[in-house]
Amino acid sequence: MKNHALPISTTFPPAGIFTPPEGLRFLHDHGFDSMDFNFVAALDRYGRNWQDMIEEVKRDADETGMLIVSGHLPFRGKTPEVLDEKIKACIEMGAALGIKRAVLHPVGDGKMPAGEENHNYWYAKNIEFYNQYIPLADRAGFKLVTENMRDAHQAEGCHRYGSTADELIEIADPLGLEICWDFGHAHEAKLDHYTELLKIGKRLTMTHLNDNWQGPDDEHLPPFYGTGDWDAACRALREIGYFHPLNFELKFKKLPERILPYAVELTRGIGELLLDMIFEKN
Repeated sequence: MKNHALPISTTFPPAGIFTPPEGLRFLHDHGFDSMDFNFVAALDRYGRNWQDMIEEVKRDADETGMLIVSGHLPFRGKTPEVLDEKIKACIEMGAALGIKRAVLHPVGDGKMPAGEENHNYWYAKNIEFYNQYIPLADRAGFKLVTENMRDAHQAEGCHRYGSTADELIEIADPLGLEICWDFGHAHEAKLDHYTELLKIGKRLTMTHLNDNWQGPDDEHLPPFYGTGDWDAACRALREIGYFHPLNFELKFKKLPERILPYAVELTRGIGELLLDMIFEKN
C-alpha cells in the first residue's frame, strides 16, 4: 500500500449491511486505514443503546490502527424536534468516539424564489440553527463542519441556500465553522470546483468525494464514473494546500454484499490516483 501525505477515508458502514465494528474491520481488511463514521446508520440500528457498540469500535480501531477521522450528523427527522433529538444523540456519540469534526447540513428547502428575501431569510435561519449546536460540539471536543447542498432540480427560479462557496463562507466565518465540499452536490449545481474551492481555501477541512451525471438523482458514484471535472478538483486542492483526509461518500448500500470487497478496494485505488493528481505524481 502506498504511503501518501493524506489519509484516504470513506463514510461507512452502509446501513443494514454491517454493524459499525464489522464495517471498520471490513475497511481495514480491504485497504483503508481511515474512516468517516456513519452516525445516522448507527443511530438507526442502536437507538439510544449505542454505548457498548462505540466501545467495541474504539477497541477495534486501536487493534487495527484505523483512524476514525470524522462523522456525519443527521439531517432528516419527521419533525424539527425529532431531528434535534437525533443530532444531540449523535453529538454524544461523537464525543464518546473522540472524532475531530462532524458535518451538519445547512438548512434550506429550495422552494423560495432566488433573490435577496430568500438569501436573508435562510442566512438568519442558518445562523440560528448552527448556534444551537456549536456549544454542544465544543463540549464534545470536535468541530462542526458545514457542507454545500445541491442547488439542482428545484422549482423554476428558486434557489437552495448553502449551495455555493460564498454562502458557506458567510455562515462559517462568523460562527467559526469549517467547510466540507461535496463534489457531487457542486457538480449537480453546475459549479466549477476550481473557482469555488479557491474561495473556500483553508476553511476546507473535509471532502465528500462522489460523482454524478447531473441528473435528477444525487447518485454518489465514484469519481470518474460521472461527468465531474476531477482535474480541476485536484488542481484546486493542490493550490489551496489541502492537508486533511480525502474522504469518499459513496452509496455502497446499494451494492450486493458479494461485490463490496471489490468496490471498496477500487475506491481505495481511486483515492490513491486522486492523491497522485493532487501532488502531481506520474
